[in-house]
Amino acid sequence: PATAGVGVDQELISSVPSSNPTFVSRNYTDAEIAYCQSQPNPAASFAARWAGKEAVFKSLGVSSKGAGAAMKDIEILPNADGVPEVVLRGDAKVAADSKKISKVHVSLSHSDTVAIAFAQAAP
Repeated sequence: PATAGVGVDQELISSVPSSNPTFVSRNYTDAEIAYCQSQPNPAASFAARWAGKEAVFKSLGVSSKGAGAAMKDIEILPNADGVPEVVLRGDAKVAADSKKISKVHVSLSHSDTVAIAFAQAAP
């Protein structure tokens, strides 16, 4: 099949505690933090990536375990063309490998108040 799984997630930007350094350091890689902080609306960028990570978990067919999830295992950064790309590590990579998923595509978007993401896992 061309698609192994899909996932979608939306978050209120105000509900993602991106001004809390502990939350940020626990859930985002250093590269993600640097990228989000460089954007015109860092809170929206953090929320979009949070929604992206949740959508990726769903596309892999595994539960995110809420606050206990290793969100850093999913890194979402723009490629040279500005398109978000997913890199899986740790438990997320193990889950993907076990289902023969080689790539996860993600699309992120946000308004002033809401962030949304769609993920598609592919073999």
